[in-house]
Amino acid sequence: MKKKLILFLILIANTILSQTPVYYNNYPILLDQNRRPFQKAGIPLITDIDRNGQKEIIFVVLDYEGVANPPLYLYVLNNDGTNFANFPKGYNELIHDVASGDVNGDGFLEIVLRMAFSFDVIDRFGNSLPGFPVSYSDGDINPMKFISLYDLDLNGKLEIIVSKTNEVTVYNHDGSLRAGWPKYIPGRARYNPAIGDINADWYAEIIFTSCKFVNQVVDSGAVHIFKHDGENFSNNFPIYFDSSYFSWSSSPSLFIDPNSDLTFFIIAADKNSSSSFRLHKFLKLDIYGNILSENHFSAYMDFGTLVMGDINRNSEIGFATGTQYGTTFSAFDKSLNRFIGWPNYGQGEHWATGMIGKLTFGNNLNVATNTWHTFNPNGYGYIYAYSPDGNNLPWSPLRPEGLVNGISFVDLNNDSSVELVATSRSAYETFLHVWTVPGIPFTHEDFPWPQYGHDRYRTNQYGFIPPDEPVGIQPVNTNVPAAYNLYQNFPNPFNPATSIKFDIAKRGNVRLVVFDMLGRELSTLINESLNPGSYQVSFDGSGLSSGIYFCRLQSEDYSTTMKMNLIK
Repeated sequence: MKKKLILFLILIANTILSQTPVYYNNYPILLDQNRRPFQKAGIPLITDIDRNGQKEIIFVVLDYEGVANPPLYLYVLNNDGTNFANFPKGYNELIHDVASGDVNGDGFLEIVLRMAFSFDVIDRFGNSLPGFPVSYSDGDINPMKFISLYDLDLNGKLEIIVSKTNEVTVYNHDGSLRAGWPKYIPGRARYNPAIGDINADWYAEIIFTSCKFVNQVVDSGAVHIFKHDGENFSNNFPIYFDSSYFSWSSSPSLFIDPNSDLTFFIIAADKNSSSSFRLHKFLKLDIYGNILSENHFSAYMDFGTLVMGDINRNSEIGFATGTQYGTTFSAFDKSLNRFIGWPNYGQGEHWATGMIGKLTFGNNLNVATNTWHTFNPNGYGYIYAYSPDGNNLPWSPLRPEGLVNGISFVDLNNDSSVELVATSRSAYETFLHVWTVPGIPFTHEDFPWPQYGHDRYRTNQYGFIPPDEPVGIQPVNTNVPAAYNLYQNFPNPFNPATSIKFDIAKRGNVRLVVFDMLGRELSTLINESLNPGSYQVSFDGSGLSSGIYFCRLQSEDYSTTMKMNLIK
């Protein structure tokens, strides 16, 4: 009996240890001894700009002391921590936000920068695309400005959504101003919009909040929805906040249900108050402006963006967020009521937007966030991870070197495992951290809130995976097949994800596309040059209804189609 008990305890201990994050490769690394991660642009953004299946890490660092020249660096790193060719790239202009996507439709991913007085689109070699940079300034270096990407007109190229004081506008992929834009707004739109097709007309809408200032004091706020062509979405918008509420430090969070009228978005509103503890409310709104749920909370300073996920796997979407300055972090149910066991009180004074993902062997998802503490000269930070009932995971918190600037969950090296990426800073230094979580696979279903790992576009849309991202493509082997082949997906029928295997007999550009019975392309899984070999890619049909779908494999010498059955 004792032997069985000892064996059981060893098994439990190994299970716990196997889920403890361990540093990946040669991490952590001291990356810069003169500069520190800069605001939102310093949070690690993950992308595969050269489309080789190995992702890169992008972020911005700034010299706050004014000694280094140039003061800003745009870092692009390989996943082993070495510099990507032609980077880092120096700048003398503040960079407020960074996005990434295939802007011009050439099959490679670009990096898009929102700077204080302009925005730029650079290729994987660090060169600006024709037509860029574009001067776009309000003359003010300080207010935070956003940049986001989306294919608003379904032409396979990305539009650039950008803000400045009293204005939001959209530019085409070549840097020209898009017809119907700009749009005047009262005040500033500081944080990224939520972008998606909310009314099932195939074209995306843009949802954002703005804040108006009177005598340098935040006076009021509003919620706006514009169509892709700049037209107001409906006469119900803009919606103005009541009683001096405003949205200051968070983006709207968008959930789209294409099969019903359950599409909604969440906003966090802050009441202007002389007290350090402010009154906040969370609003869950449908696309017509009706309030579906509302709840009020008091907190020190502002709440951040609400992240989404079915945290306790009860088929209902939950939410999580924390205060921008303070020590509380909370998880909420579908009606915006706090789960039992929350809030949590961390050791620190800054919570960033959290992440939701699967970090344990159980069925539930977990909530993770970072905080920092500055009561000593260099400061120190934490990364917390919680179970749905608010309990710390056995390894939580992590305490890396310096103040933790931001975190991202991603499959960094295309091995189907989870990596946790973070930047941190001490007084003058930037550190980069990458941990892997042994035994925990990375799937988009288990990491439904994609910032900043696989929503490089900055859309704040639940479950969004950019169409130019090769989701989960894995070389099965490098043996040269005798012929091209597209195998039946497995499982089939599937719900919601399935794997697709195929053989490539000759090097060349390969397209793997999923489309519906009407011939409409729904997802481009692959559009890139591949070497001969056998490959496997996953397809997630979470946003689709039950039915028959088709997958086509196409190269210069071969084309074939198979049928797939999605049953929900």
